[in-house]
Amino acid sequence: MRKISLGLLLLTWLAAACAAPTAPPTAPGTSEAIYTAAAETVLAQMTLAAGGTAVAQLTQIAAQPSATLPPPPTIAPTAAPTPTNPPPTPLPAPCNWAGFVANVTTPDNSVFSPGATFTKIWRVSNIGACEWTPDYALVFASGDPMGGVNAVFLPRSVLPGEQVDLQVTLTAPGAPGIYRSNWLLRSPAGEQFGIGADAAQPLWVQIQVAQQPPAPRGAYDFALRACDAIWRSSTAALGCPGSVQDPNGSVVLLSQPYLESGLRSEPALWTRPDTSASGRISGVYPGYAVRSGDRFRAELGCLVDSPSCDVTFRLDYRTADGAVFNLGAWREVYDGRTTPVDVNLSFLAGVSVQLVLSVENRDAAQDANAVWLAPYLETTIPQPEQVLVWNQQGGAHDICETLRITLVSPGSGEARANSCDGEAGSGALTTDELNQLRTWLTQLQPFDAELFNAGQGVPLTSYLTFNGRGSGEATNAHITAMQDYAQRLYNRLAP
Repeated sequence: MRKISLGLLLLTWLAAACAAPTAPPTAPGTSEAIYTAAAETVLAQMTLAAGGTAVAQLTQIAAQPSATLPPPPTIAPTAAPTPTNPPPTPLPAPCNWAGFVANVTTPDNSVFSPGATFTKIWRVSNIGACEWTPDYALVFASGDPMGGVNAVFLPRSVLPGEQVDLQVTLTAPGAPGIYRSNWLLRSPAGEQFGIGADAAQPLWVQIQVAQQPPAPRGAYDFALRACDAIWRSSTAALGCPGSVQDPNGSVVLLSQPYLESGLRSEPALWTRPDTSASGRISGVYPGYAVRSGDRFRAELGCLVDSPSCDVTFRLDYRTADGAVFNLGAWREVYDGRTTPVDVNLSFLAGVSVQLVLSVENRDAAQDANAVWLAPYLETTIPQPEQVLVWNQQGGAHDICETLRITLVSPGSGEARANSCDGEAGSGALTTDELNQLRTWLTQLQPFDAELFNAGQGVPLTSYLTFNGRGSGEATNAHITAMQDYAQRLYNRLAP
């Protein structure tokens, strides 16, 4: 509750408690998303047994000063035993050998519409003896090529023991059915190799092409129309779909995302900010004429296996003159839970705006894997919404005045005034009153405030409750202006 004294200055003392610092917890791992559908990595651990220690016994001999110590006993040497089964000599690892780690995107049997473009990413480790240079490539080996290129060169060098994400952009065939595409790695010398005990098994992607393309969700599906938007980070303009290896950030459509809360079947946008400090990524969608009853819905979370994920999601809109207003901001950390979002856009009905989805990194850039699950616009029957309540009590005449303002539709609002004796009047908001109210709604966060006036020695207290939709914090000037606005409107309705 914010308090403002118009006739009395109140001082507040703040007390701070000091506590002895404690050691910080050990940071979790920093690996990225894991989507396991067709294969698992099995880790074997070996335990070395240590031998025991020998115990020596000492004999104490009491001797006179003139006595002579007896000579030590003679121990015959013992021949060392001859080993009967010498340990085998370990075989060296092959030069080129890959180990499967995870399906980062597109688990087996993901469903696509005919002709849909998607990105397949495998995570593999170099378990061979040779370094993979950028001259190594991922190459199509067999099956259905799905419109992919024949070879994709590695994005960087990969030392033995390191991991790398291999990405290829594919297109679902035009006829319904089940399709599989097999891929191998190729060295600069032309040797093809893969995974498995013999380093010859391919990486694969298997999809189902649906009989009918999936219908877009709601009035506008932000996931299926992701590449209609203009994407950029704080360092560069971005392509769509992007590359998860790009340090400038990327946007990738996931058909079955594996979030911190589990595997989901809805389409989603994986948005990665650039790797700079406080990196950012944003997508500006084409103009959309908002309708009465439109609501933005989505579920926000982090990709699985991103333990240091700490990001802020933002939803903004841009008007025709380029002004940008915030509709909401939500912080998301890796805690095994997602955040549902439901934003009423009815107050913008009849206005053409560009909606903007953005993500800002707050911590470890390598784990800033932000996911918008099923983001879309849903059109509902608009309901009257109470947005402002003003109440004034006390004063020289012991008054009690209440004003309630409700948005009946995006283009109209009404106010109802009550006094101590009951209803004092009601009426529609004027155009100026409605425009002022909509400005506050788009700019300010919800708040409760109390205003105290001790003028003439008789306390007069006003209370404000405002259901704002913006991200800005109300200042004293905002609250005082809103108090004057409510008082004038009350006086107009109840003269």
